[in-house]
Amino acid sequence: IGFVEGTEHPDSFIVLSAHYDHLGKMGANTYFPGANDNASGVAMLLDMATYYAQSPPKKSVLLIGFGAEESGLVGSKHFVNNPTVLLEQINFVFNMDLMGTGSEGGMIVNGKVFEKHFEQLVEINNAGKYLPVLKKRGKAANSDHYWFSEKGIPSFFIYLMGGISAYHDVDDISKTLPLTKYEDSFRLIRDFIDEL
Repeated sequence: IGFVEGTEHPDSFIVLSAHYDHLGKMGANTYFPGANDNASGVAMLLDMATYYAQSPPKKSVLLIGFGAEESGLVGSKHFVNNPTVLLEQINFVFNMDLMGTGSEGGMIVNGKVFEKHFEQLVEINNAGKYLPVLKKRGKAANSDHYWFSEKGIPSFFIYLMGGISAYHDVDDISKTLPLTKYEDSFRLIRDFIDEL
């Protein structure tokens, strides 16, 4: 967990998260590198940490690398059950996964649940011309945002679409990861968090 204190509202928190685990190995010889899932999300988390360390936001930011997402969202469940800050002080959670592509835009899980926030994100995206399109899904227990939203905390899970199709296999390697909209995705999330 990383922490950057807010300049105006230090007791209000935005959580930025990504999971740093992957499937690992199968047997002695088969290795799953997990470049897109989810080294790309962890890279985004670290870039966010660097940015906010140099430009502290109005609200405090918690930057959390969760473990055991692939094993059943274990790390995020543990955090929600044993939080380091009061859950009612968390204003928003933005969880990042599969950030290495983006030629076909991004998907926002919980976009249909927290529609005002989704509309705000779309306005920012359109103004900045960051991603070709933002699509929205409803509630899904498919990444670390889930336990937060189950507690009523507004939470998004973003993943990018298009590009390579390697997922949960031995071909998810950094050499073929295009990072097509990585920088634009960073700008989109940064602008959204700054507005919160």
